[in-house]
Amino acid sequence: MNNKTFTLTLDEITEIVNQVVTTKTFNPEIIDENELSKRLNISKVTLHKYRKNGTIPFSTVGRNIRYDYKEVLKSLKNDL
Repeated sequence: MNNKTFTLTLDEITEIVNQVVTTKTFNPEIIDENELSKRLNISKVTLHKYRKNGTIPFSTVGRNIRYDYKEVLKSLKNDL
């Protein structure tokens, strides 16, 4: 076996992690409540009503609510 040791600075590690996260797993269309309310120009209260009555799809991870922006737009178009 051929073992090698590399020394990286914190900045280099941070850059590598940022590259992996942004190129592999980042999906800008999965957004939070603040971003969705801004994009749709509606209040958070209205978003809550839409979630409660099933107008828009959402996902929860723990206590965090996320929206797939494209799916929300499709749901709103179909609902109108």
